[in-house]
Amino acid sequence: MRNQIILWLDFPMQTATEYLAKTESAVRRLFDGIDFYLGLLRTTVRPVFVTSEPFGPAQDAEFEAWRIANAESLAAARQAEEEFIAESFTLDTLSGAVLQVAEKALELYGKSVSIPPEWRSVAKPVKAKFCCGRLVRTVPLGLVIHAARNQHAHFNERPLREPNATVFERLATAHGYPTPEPVRDPAFDLSNPSLSSFATNITSLIRWRTYDQYAIDMRALLEI
Repeated sequence: MRNQIILWLDFPMQTATEYLAKTESAVRRLFDGIDFYLGLLRTTVRPVFVTSEPFGPAQDAEFEAWRIANAESLAAARQAEEEFIAESFTLDTLSGAVLQVAEKALELYGKSVSIPPEWRSVAKPVKAKFCCGRLVRTVPLGLVIHAARNQHAHFNERPLREPNATVFERLATAHGYPTPEPVRDPAFDLSNPSLSSFATNITSLIRWRTYDQYAIDMRALLEI
């Protein structure tokens, strides 16, 4: 029994309000961790070389002088970038945990709603409670949370089941960027080989960077 912690009492949560209250401390700590690792990314911003010289020897000389003068800042930014890349999956793990808590809240306490016509071909009735919330690139926020949680939890399994695949398809294509040809947003493109988990990209897209932002959306989704 040494070094074991056993919880003998369990207090069941009967309402969405109780669920949010009892998970608040944990989710706040997750957002603290997310902010810490995003801080590594913020420090990767490097000084920018600006010149009025045209391409040629004069610009080369000016750039070399700038590079030497900013060598310390450039090296610090490069080191921070390497540290962030090394910890990027840790950041996805924290973001995925936030999505897990949110998705479970909707599973347990979400209200039954009608599935929008444009989702009826891919969303089964059991998924109806996720078809709620503000639209994110034409997708109800609840479905975004559901799909993102599933993608993170099963990132090594392809292909994703519906409606998850369609959610990501719309997030990748319904971005509204004005381009001559259709462009897929690589931050949400499931075929992007450089990404395993999309959890951090999703929490950025839905603007969940603090507990308060998360709580506002969750109370709206759960009609609290």
